[in-house]
Amino acid sequence: MYLSSLHLTNFRNYVRLEEHFDPGVVILFGQNAQGKTNLLESIYYLSTARSSQARTERQLIHFDAVADLPYSRVEARVVRADGPQKVTITIGIENQNGSGGSLVKRVELNDRSRKVLDFIGEINVVLFLPEDIDLIASSPSVRRRYLDATICQIDNRYCKDLAEYTRLLAQRNAQLRLMSERGARDDSGLLDVWDEQLIKPGAYIILRRQQVISRLDETALELHPRLTGERERLRLVYLPRLELGHLAAHQLSLPMSRALLGGPSGQLTLGEVTARFEEQLQANRREELARGMTLIGPHRDDVRFLVENVDMTDFGSRGQQRSAALTLKLSEVALMREKKKEPPILLLDDVMSELDESRRAFMTEMLADYPQVFLTTTDLDQFPADFLARARLLRVEQGRLKNYSLPTRS
Repeated sequence: MYLSSLHLTNFRNYVRLEEHFDPGVVILFGQNAQGKTNLLESIYYLSTARSSQARTERQLIHFDAVADLPYSRVEARVVRADGPQKVTITIGIENQNGSGGSLVKRVELNDRSRKVLDFIGEINVVLFLPEDIDLIASSPSVRRRYLDATICQIDNRYCKDLAEYTRLLAQRNAQLRLMSERGARDDSGLLDVWDEQLIKPGAYIILRRQQVISRLDETALELHPRLTGERERLRLVYLPRLELGHLAAHQLSLPMSRALLGGPSGQLTLGEVTARFEEQLQANRREELARGMTLIGPHRDDVRFLVENVDMTDFGSRGQQRSAALTLKLSEVALMREKKKEPPILLLDDVMSELDESRRAFMTEMLADYPQVFLTTTDLDQFPADFLARARLLRVEQGRLKNYSLPTRS
């Protein structure tokens, strides 16, 4: 898979951009705040239909366009194994008034309108940002968002079940708060109705997360020693809030090629997770009524990263956390390649500045195997000369791209 063209209109600091790309490495370089990260963000946006940086999608619209023509458009053509695809996202502000107007979003695949949940994953990308170290060091909610964004690219059902679970969870919590404030019991069985609806998507989310984390763990176990000069081994451990018996102590290894549902003896099936989810919601009913919130379910899951059995979230050095985050992203690339039957587009934002010389050498060696890579940097000297010679260099200045050639050495 590779991006063959990208067209931006009023996206971030790009008023208008039309650029064509070939497979291989593209290095975007220039000073800070010129638009390098914005370009990577536009490609990520076409894959996930959400921004990697902005708090609201209004921030994606060019600031000069907000008053006169308040819209932004991102369009790309992608060459996949099954043929070329055209993907487009347009956002605009309608009925502007003192309160700012309403945001309208249109998503298209091959010029035909699609629902967002049906669109996600048409382009597969893996994005690495300097702040992705927070995947290791930050809160469980950050790691859950990462998992959700990753799995949604490879599993449309997961994405839909996640949206349904989020909606039902908010409604169940509202009912619990109301009953808690009134000191009411659930004599009418109303919560049983909410439980029945919540459990189905929740069980699938739990089992799917476990499968993906298990596969990422297998790849990380192979990659991390190479990244750290054989000094460290990294393990990923799934910590579901739902008590899964033997799975609470260690994760279940499920090859991606094996069907998740109805697995062989000794592995939990979707039906078994569903039953345990129902049992534990019932067992926690009194406490949930007292606290006015749902205490069991995938909205409270976590993932931990262990190096030689030391938890990197709580005890890892900054360098160890950075290496673990990079290994996770490279493992994600392998997962997508395996699941989608072709490698994703790799987006690396100023990653080399975060790495020492040995890790830079490892990365440049690995990147040679990927069909298409977009890298940003402020310093071309971070890359070996032979790597630069094989790459396409684009200078980024104030939302404009210009081809650049290295000066010849006398």
